[in-house]
Amino acid sequence: MVFGKRNNALGDKTSNQNMSVRQNILSFGFILGIAILFSLLSNPTAQYYLSYRINADSNELLGTYSMRLEQLPGLLTTLSQEFEFDCSPADQAQLNTIVYRNFVIKRMSLSPHHGGECSSYQSAQADSHLMPLLSHLSPEVSLWVANDAEQGTLLAAKWQGAQGQLTVHLEPLVSESLKNKYCQDCVLSVLTSVSNPTVAYWRGDIGLLDEEPLFRTTILDGLQVNTFIRPQLLAAYQADLWLPLFMLGAIMAALSLSLYRVYKRRSISLHALVERGLARQEFIPYYQPIVDVSTNSLYGCEMLARWLRPGQGVVPPMEFIPYVEKSGQILPITEQLIEKAVGEMSKLNWQMTKQVISINVVPDQLESLEIMEKSLALLAHSDIMPEQIAFEVTERKQFTNLTMASDVIEQLRSRGIDVKLDDAGTGYGGFSYIQQLNIRSLKIDKMFVDNIGTKDLKLSLLDSIIAFGREAGMEMIAEGVETEEQSRYLAAQGVYLQQGYYFGKPMTFKDFAFFCKGITSSPREEKLATCLA
Repeated sequence: MVFGKRNNALGDKTSNQNMSVRQNILSFGFILGIAILFSLLSNPTAQYYLSYRINADSNELLGTYSMRLEQLPGLLTTLSQEFEFDCSPADQAQLNTIVYRNFVIKRMSLSPHHGGECSSYQSAQADSHLMPLLSHLSPEVSLWVANDAEQGTLLAAKWQGAQGQLTVHLEPLVSESLKNKYCQDCVLSVLTSVSNPTVAYWRGDIGLLDEEPLFRTTILDGLQVNTFIRPQLLAAYQADLWLPLFMLGAIMAALSLSLYRVYKRRSISLHALVERGLARQEFIPYYQPIVDVSTNSLYGCEMLARWLRPGQGVVPPMEFIPYVEKSGQILPITEQLIEKAVGEMSKLNWQMTKQVISINVVPDQLESLEIMEKSLALLAHSDIMPEQIAFEVTERKQFTNLTMASDVIEQLRSRGIDVKLDDAGTGYGGFSYIQQLNIRSLKIDKMFVDNIGTKDLKLSLLDSIIAFGREAGMEMIAEGVETEEQSRYLAAQGVYLQQGYYFGKPMTFKDFAFFCKGITSSPREEKLATCLA
């Protein structure tokens, strides 16, 4: 037998080791896969980075260039006034002087209407080699592209007037500053017309036109600059980015995996703790009174779940209620609370009054008659009457089977058990649940009550909810009442059943028993009775 147990232990240990190895392999594969995916982003990342960098480097220059193009019509109009348009020695001298003094102008030429031509650069090719880029930079000025034997293409501007034509060839300032900035002839800037992209002015290696443009920039209405880069430049940046992106992907994958494991361990740990808490009867009911302010009597109370862990005190509801609702552990917790509440309430002569105890349930519980029957079986062993029980269902969690829920609610109502809609107006169904489930009682959520005394829009929503409940003849309970002002406002609106810290906070059975001694309850018979410990 000992040998058999040892073999089983060894087998379990081997199985656990194999599982651990598989998990490690899967984890490594996940991290490697994400890292590779990130590294594949090196190409678009390099493109984006180069676009940003080149655009940032050229932005100021392009802005300056755009401004100069906008100023060209005024400049050419002013320059035209300096000439007689007869190509006389005076005109020739003026051409040479202007070009010498203005660094933006490379050369100038005049074409008088009576014939002839003169230029500041005698060996320049004829203007017949000019190609139109923008026909109307202004009514008198057009923009052209000229082929230059030494420097490729140049921009030229033409002014046309009654005396003749003035042509100005511009220095290629912007493009020259970009093409060799990152490596030799790595950047090609091409200025084109949007309406006529076949005519282009460029600086750089014309062979780069075979590549896709890295980005486009509009500098004037009808003109745009296309920027091309050498593939080797992109490849260099891509190679530089590959390893950092790979490492970033690996780090993010490892971090995500760690967070997932922490979450899973916490979920598993919380699940196990709840199971242990159920086995040890650690879940206890707290009670918050509901008061009828019209008679200053106790209408009843709401039973609230609390988790009392030995040595750690009371666990706040929001730390476990959302989880147990999802895990389904809310069902045995509710049964444990009902069993304890029934026993405790019997000590207060609850059955001798008309007071109601409200029990919170989730939609899942109202969608199964079998589940509700288990809860009702716990109530059957007490003296508490069915009409003293109410189930509160929150609309913050969605119903999945309204037909079944409606049937279950009708079964409960036939036994005298009421169903109230909790947190009315804050969740999925809104007031459609009231109609579809034939609910006759609702609880007004604290978020609306909080706005009493303010100008918040939700105050008008509160008034609308109250008006709706009043017109439908529904029982209304306001929860979260914390001040006298709120209580008086609600009472003035006809909402007499109120719950909140103004009357009493959620309390243990012992504290609730003392609370009951100080307030008169509504009798079941003709005589008054108080809830006694």
